[in-house]
Amino acid sequence: MLCELMVDGLGVIDRAELSLPGGLIALTGETGAGKTLIVAALGLLLGDRADRSLIRSGSERALVEGRFLVSEAHAAAALLEEAGFGEPSGEVVVSREVFADDRPARARVNGRIATVGMLSEIGRLLVDVAGQHEHQRLADAGARRALLDAFAGEDAAALATEVRSSVVAAAAATARLRGLREGLSTRERELDVLRYEVEAIAAVDIKPGEIQELKQQAAIQEGAEALLKAIDEATTHLAREGGAQDLISASAAALERARSADGLLDELVRRLNEAAGEVGDVGSELARLAPNPDPESLDAIRARLDAIAKLERKYGVERDPDRIDGAEQAIVGYRVRAEGRIAELEAIDDEIEAAEADARSSQLAAREKAQKLSALRAAAVSRLDDSIEELLGRLAMQGARFATHIEPRDLYEGGLEAVDFFVAANPGDEPRPITKVASGGELSRIALALHVATSTSNASTVVFDEVDAGVGGRAAQSVGRALVDLARTTGSQVIVVTHLPQVAAFADAHFRVTKDQTGASVEPVDGDGRIEELSRMLAGLPESDRAREHAEELLVLASEAGRR
Repeated sequence: MLCELMVDGLGVIDRAELSLPGGLIALTGETGAGKTLIVAALGLLLGDRADRSLIRSGSERALVEGRFLVSEAHAAAALLEEAGFGEPSGEVVVSREVFADDRPARARVNGRIATVGMLSEIGRLLVDVAGQHEHQRLADAGARRALLDAFAGEDAAALATEVRSSVVAAAAATARLRGLREGLSTRERELDVLRYEVEAIAAVDIKPGEIQELKQQAAIQEGAEALLKAIDEATTHLAREGGAQDLISASAAALERARSADGLLDELVRRLNEAAGEVGDVGSELARLAPNPDPESLDAIRARLDAIAKLERKYGVERDPDRIDGAEQAIVGYRVRAEGRIAELEAIDDEIEAAEADARSSQLAAREKAQKLSALRAAAVSRLDDSIEELLGRLAMQGARFATHIEPRDLYEGGLEAVDFFVAANPGDEPRPITKVASGGELSRIALALHVATSTSNASTVVFDEVDAGVGGRAAQSVGRALVDLARTTGSQVIVVTHLPQVAAFADAHFRVTKDQTGASVEPVDGDGRIEELSRMLAGLPESDRAREHAEELLVLASEAGRR
């Protein structure tokens, strides 16, 4: 249960510290004094949105801290240990700090930083809050289903979650199958394109390094005719009759004839003879090097390069500029990827078959679970109706009739039926949908009865924020009696924010919120102070002797009712 609550800088509350006992606790005060801010403070501890507008004017931040006592067997203790917030120690301390500037809000659990999600998980195990607009939830079809499932038991509530998940999964499987089928025509067009591209690349059958080699061969062929002409001309000048070789040899012979006994020309004659021989060798070498031009081969090389260039323009965009064979690698890589995509697309037939089986099995599983849930709901209807009628009788609505209607419908996330609540508030009235009940007081009591009857929370603290709106007289006393019964039969700590003295009189502990020019404060009231507060609530005259008599009478009546 919530043992201590500290609120600092929240709304009109400058600072408030509450030490809270067990049982039924009433929180009262003038309208606008700040009663609901206590509920807002609890909301921050339970993971509600950190609204900066809640910060007290002039304050830099708002801080809320709460200390809860929990047993080692409590679900919150196990969750904290699992989440790494320490071993169970009998208490949980939660804090939330909201800043007026742009700094993000801070949350701590047992002194350690926690996420808002963790606060929400822990909070739902520690506190159950029923707001002042609790009856408005009854207009929501999902809320009505959840109430019936909660009353039907843990199995029904768990099965409802499974049904929701299964229906979502089945819808996803069906959507996937639909998408696969709708994509068949697109798949065929893509396959046609990919197969054409793969065939075009395969037809060329490019090899790594081929472009460079072909360019070299083309360059050789393109220069062959000019080279042959140059060699022929050089050979003619060197080796023809009267050419360079003959002229050099003639020069050597002339010098040979004029050579004297002193050998003056011998060296020159030798060199000329060697030159003539070298010229002859060069001519022979040139003759051997003369190419044989092949125009047809050159045309073939050029055609091959042109075919590869076309592929490169289409499929070689991802070439590696640092590689000599980058273009060939890019083209081959494109082909590999295209072949992989073809394999994927060709496998879609198998994928469609598997998706059909998945959609069928998902739908079947969802329907089977929904049918089981329907059976649990149907079995719980009469018990829920009897329980609510009994509670309404205790809430001064004797003779009221409550009927749960189940309307079959196609499978959806909520199961195979819609749930509606019909109420006849007075004997002889025709039952009508709960959303058509006119009286706010009746709606509040019906909502309270449903909350009491269907509460599955393990939380040891239950908060009711003005759920008694529109209620008065004997009905208000009935609400007070129901709340104190809830606290005593379940052992829960029940905190009620109320404006009704008949409800506050049943409280085991009473706190009053007051406001002056400096802000709001929260103080416990008992004895004469409690009589004064109840007098104020009864007649707005806390000093009135008659109002005080009525207040004392209320306390006596509440005490006697509590003992029964």
